[in-house]
Amino acid sequence: MGISWKPSADKHGVDRADALNAIQNYIYRLESFDEPRAPSVRRPDLFIGPTRDSHILLEVMVVMTPPSDIMIFHVMPARRKILDIAERNNP
Repeated sequence: MGISWKPSADKHGVDRADALNAIQNYIYRLESFDEPRAPSVRRPDLFIGPTRDSHILLEVMVVMTPPSDIMIFHVMPARRKILDIAERNNP
């Protein structure tokens, strides 16, 4: 599995290890969550999961390319509007 990081993933100062923890231990996952971001033609997946210390939920957006490449481009503390979307789509 190859993991790459876009500079935008670091914009909010979240530790990359916390972002990976959120992906690995997600509470919500929404596949094909949003429209593709240039230059990708794939729709990104959204993961919402905890930091390593479980004090904060993060929203992490990734583009997954089969068989096992992951490009992380968005990481920040989960916003209420994103949590609401995830909760509505994961009864």
